[in-house]
Amino acid sequence: MDRLILNGIKARTVIGIHAEEKLGEQGIKISVILHGDFHNVIKSDELHTGFDYVDVVGEVRSFCRVHRGNTLEHLAHHLALHIKEKFSVEKVELTVDKPRYTGKLEMEAIQFHVER
Repeated sequence: MDRLILNGIKARTVIGIHAEEKLGEQGIKISVILHGDFHNVIKSDELHTGFDYVDVVGEVRSFCRVHRGNTLEHLAHHLALHIKEKFSVEKVELTVDKPRYTGKLEMEAIQFHVER
């Protein structure tokens, strides 16, 4: 099985449990690994036999822009299912990174990873 890896997609969404997080969008980073059979595009070297990763990035950003939720877990789960269905791949791995509180908590990353 082949994998297409898109690391560090910057997106904006409303997410969090604290009142100040509900007031507006915050930046997040999302990494996506699409697992599937890329044989057709490998063989033909033609984009129309696969899919354009620009479309995947756009879909991630669009989904995040309209999403409203409390947790990274919820966002990651539903986004992974959406991407899997939209692009008809066998499996999606997705990591959501929420950098907003890393400085305050003196840590490097706040991330959640799912496989669907």
